[in-house]
Amino acid sequence: MTSILPDPRRYPRVNPANDLIRQTMGLLTEREAGLALTRAEALKDTLRALFEADDHVAWQEALDQVPSQEVYKALWQAGLDVVAQPVGTIRHAVIFALPVILVAGCKTQAHLPAQLADVQALTQLLQAQGVIADGAECQLSGKLIHPNALATLTFPQLFRFTRNLVDAGRGLPVALEGDPVPAKDDGVFLRFVVGVAMHNGDANPPIRLGGTTGAWGMAAMKLFSEQLKTPNVTLFPIPRAPMLLPEALRQGQLARKEVDLQCFSSNMIRKLREHSVPITAIACAHDNNELRFTISTPKDDKNWLAHVWPLAPLDSVERIAEGFSGLMAECQIEDTRLVEAVQPDQENGIPYFVTVDDAQFSAVRH
Repeated sequence: MTSILPDPRRYPRVNPANDLIRQTMGLLTEREAGLALTRAEALKDTLRALFEADDHVAWQEALDQVPSQEVYKALWQAGLDVVAQPVGTIRHAVIFALPVILVAGCKTQAHLPAQLADVQALTQLLQAQGVIADGAECQLSGKLIHPNALATLTFPQLFRFTRNLVDAGRGLPVALEGDPVPAKDDGVFLRFVVGVAMHNGDANPPIRLGGTTGAWGMAAMKLFSEQLKTPNVTLFPIPRAPMLLPEALRQGQLARKEVDLQCFSSNMIRKLREHSVPITAIACAHDNNELRFTISTPKDDKNWLAHVWPLAPLDSVERIAEGFSGLMAECQIEDTRLVEAVQPDQENGIPYFVTVDDAQFSAVRH
């Protein structure tokens, strides 16, 4: 199925005064391979000078002013490359994080620990699976860091840490405290295990970044379950592969929203099936840059539930829509609808959600 769910995000016109945007667009529109390479290196040189000057404001302004998601993606990737790859073959730090999605439920109220009881066990597991290279100088913090805390680390800071840290043992020179997860009812949470590994010149990378957890995923799930076990809490941890810190933050937030949507859908579908009623699933884009999902049944204005997905800059509406449709197919929901037009955030001062009884959307089926 081809997604017809629209992207509600609106971008500003090109700002010709912004050098980063102008260079990025020049790179994207260049058709000659040699010139494209020259433009790519020129963009990285500009970013390098910006990060060396600790100019986070100019970097953020460029991201805020991009005229399209394509430009954002190219600029973001160039920034990652500059932060992670010092010029030359000098020894430098690789600053990474493992996202951990925590699906937790509690009938009363409890808090999961703010750090692992034995982070060395996680280190040994990653070493045994080849994620951390043999003999690599690598240090994991056992603290479970909240995404808001991780987001305070800027690209210029990471640029500086990558080049200036002399060993992995002392970790990052900033205070990142673990954050306990407040478990009450059912929830999907995100925390990060941060690490530093030293890369020596032309040697092989000290840590394998990105990809899937593969063979070590189940063992890591068991490790997190055991170390974060809390009385009266049902816990299902989902660790992801380590990534460069900014990318870990981005992809971790995306993964949390995916799991959150899955949990919302399965819980509501289960509830409605107990009453043997028809079920309709609807995805809709709204003009405040949100996707909203509802699961409802005809002529019942009480037994329906809504879920909100705030769109991050690099979230793909098409991928989200396809994921939702696929999830509904797995749940054997025959009536799944993608609303073709962007809808308002509110109606009569109240947040607006499209349900099965909205007659104007009755024909939008897949």
